[in-house]
Amino acid sequence: MDGIFEERQQEEARKRREDLGIRILQNCRNELYSYFPYLDGAFAGLPYRPREKDRTIGTDGEYLYFSPDFLIWKYRENPRSIRRGYLHMLLHCLYLHPFYGETFPPGEWKDRERWNLAWDMWVEEIIEREQIPDLSPGRDPIREQCFGIMRGQSLSAEKIYHMLEAGRFPYTAKELHRAFSFDDHRCWEKKKQEKKGAGTRKKWEEIRSLTGQKKQQKKKRAGTHSGSDEEEVEVRFRRKYDYRKFLKRFAVPREEVELDTESFDYIFYNLGMERYGNTPLIEPLEYKEVNRLEELVIAIDTSSSCSAERVQGFLGETYGILEEKENFFRKMKVYLIQCDSYIQDVKVIHSEGEWRAYSRNIKIRGRGGTDFRPVFQYVREQQEKKEIRNLKALIYFTDGDGIYPQSKPDYETAFVFLEKTAKMDMVPDWAYKLVVPAKTGKQEGAL
Repeated sequence: MDGIFEERQQEEARKRREDLGIRILQNCRNELYSYFPYLDGAFAGLPYRPREKDRTIGTDGEYLYFSPDFLIWKYRENPRSIRRGYLHMLLHCLYLHPFYGETFPPGEWKDRERWNLAWDMWVEEIIEREQIPDLSPGRDPIREQCFGIMRGQSLSAEKIYHMLEAGRFPYTAKELHRAFSFDDHRCWEKKKQEKKGAGTRKKWEEIRSLTGQKKQQKKKRAGTHSGSDEEEVEVRFRRKYDYRKFLKRFAVPREEVELDTESFDYIFYNLGMERYGNTPLIEPLEYKEVNRLEELVIAIDTSSSCSAERVQGFLGETYGILEEKENFFRKMKVYLIQCDSYIQDVKVIHSEGEWRAYSRNIKIRGRGGTDFRPVFQYVREQQEKKEIRNLKALIYFTDGDGIYPQSKPDYETAFVFLEKTAKMDMVPDWAYKLVVPAKTGKQEGAL
């Protein structure tokens, strides 16, 4: 009887661990869905199946297999790693990696371990591009250096494979596996050996096609709803006037020490001067409520594709707006950031005089590839340090060809172009697209 009772307890404990593991995966799925709603078909295409003996996690495209003990331990250690790992496995399936047996006929399979690593590094680089804090596994110098090597290139798993083959990454295979691998690829081997992958592959080909369609539909629907969304589309595609309007939308009311002549009553003033000599009955208010921007971040894409002439035109146009008294407080705070694929220069402007001095002596730094994410990361760091406290808007001057962050920050963002271009379609749905025609000739505040 004691043996039967013990077995029952073990079975109940096992079932509790499995249920907890499933709830962890469901929770991760729901969190990922909030960022990637168009992946609903992919989430549905990967049901869960506990499998204690392997003490790992992986998928063959048909099921997501997991060891409850392994999953619970990893989730307790770092929940973000499980969220990211879940997406990691979905991307493997969407890019048909578990079905490599059909991609590589007999005799053409070169280095299985290197290909496994290339696939892992590729999907991790795709996730890294999104710059979603909830998916960050934490600081890792190996990952950071490798992402730096891959940045600005048109990548594929095959290209990463050849980079590994050529020794482009200064780490051993073991170090790279530890930094980039998550799931157990042995599940792929079993699927290949069983020769049952054809139907599963077809399922993921269909899911991939539907996912692409939903993502495109999401882009097309942006701004077509009633209410403020229609205004957003209107603002995004107008020209010079609405660049000015965009800045003024984020002004906040505030009192400044300034004579308010508009609220001054000249009747009482004249009555006092006539009857009592030099004694007016009323004085102008010393405080005036104005609408001005407190803080602003202006980022300049200094990649090789943005010429000095283009940057000059944008700065000149921006200066024309900033010099108007009603736009900024006397003690303004403007971050001017130069960035290609890295932050190249940061200047904080506090007054009109500082702006003029900076604009007369500015030097463009960069001329590399284009990655917009470092600017957003820098702003987030300044917010955490309380250096930036009330940011309403970030303006990013660019030609549009670069790596965008996926998630919307807690301030409005506008990507500004000097002319309409097909690259404007690359701008994320949550950001504005503005066109500001460049002026000709030199102007105050230009380069």
